[in-house]
Amino acid sequence: MKSLTLNEVDDDLVAEIRQVAECHGITEEQAVLKLLRKGAELDEELDDQAAPNSKIGNSLDEFIGTMSHEEAEEIDNAIKELRMVDKSIWR
Repeated sequence: MKSLTLNEVDDDLVAEIRQVAECHGITEEQAVLKLLRKGAELDEELDDQAAPNSKIGNSLDEFIGTMSHEEAEEIDNAIKELRMVDKSIWR
């Protein structure tokens, strides 16, 4: 087996790794491997009850690429005013 060194791992990711490790009763290194294998779809899913804040998942994959260009335009037009900043609030 190979070793891998990661640099510049942000605090949020470290916290997620530690949470997965704690929830599953495994080391942080094992949690990293578990998350990598899940992200690469090479292993079983993490138990969502054991790691409720896990960011990795595929529950919305069936919707990727299903919206037509017209549907996307309709949604963009419907939320256009939500993108405007009310300058009276932001002083």
